[in-house]
Amino acid sequence: MNLFFRFLRIFLPAFFSRAHTHLMDLHIIRSAVWLGDQDPMGHMTNSRYSSFTDLAIMNYMGRTGALKAFRKRGWLPVIQYESFAYLRMLRFPQKFEVQTRLVGWEGTRLVFQHSFIAADGRVHAESTMIARLTGRKKLRVTADMAMEALGVSLESPPLSPQVQSILEDLKARAS
Repeated sequence: MNLFFRFLRIFLPAFFSRAHTHLMDLHIIRSAVWLGDQDPMGHMTNSRYSSFTDLAIMNYMGRTGALKAFRKRGWLPVIQYESFAYLRMLRFPQKFEVQTRLVGWEGTRLVFQHSFIAADGRVHAESTMIARLTGRKKLRVTADMAMEALGVSLESPPLSPQVQSILEDLKARAS
């Protein structure tokens, strides 16, 4: 992982936290653009945004208790889809936060939204991420199974038509 020290700073407190947050809560990680995060054009490189969404998902899973519950069952999260909208540049030494929320689910897929927000409150980038869980021996882990493993009973909020279209495309490609 190219953000190893940030990973330790974010993941360890999340993983060892005794108080779990709710699945639908907004989860936030804070950081700043370091010199090594920049590309030759002087702004945070596109690949770094993806690395930060990985950190944000690990924070989410640690704080909600999902990581422990899923590992106990032999389930692994797999990112199937991620898209970004880059609205403004983040530059060294700008501070920002990544806000992550679970926006819904369908079948075997969970949909997350990430927003990169600078200290001035402006959104600099947004990401839609679709993940699924895989189990041992190719077990199809559904969102309902995941909710049951976490001891919650929730219905998915309505998904936007754009997200539904992406999910349909993923289903068609998997067939």
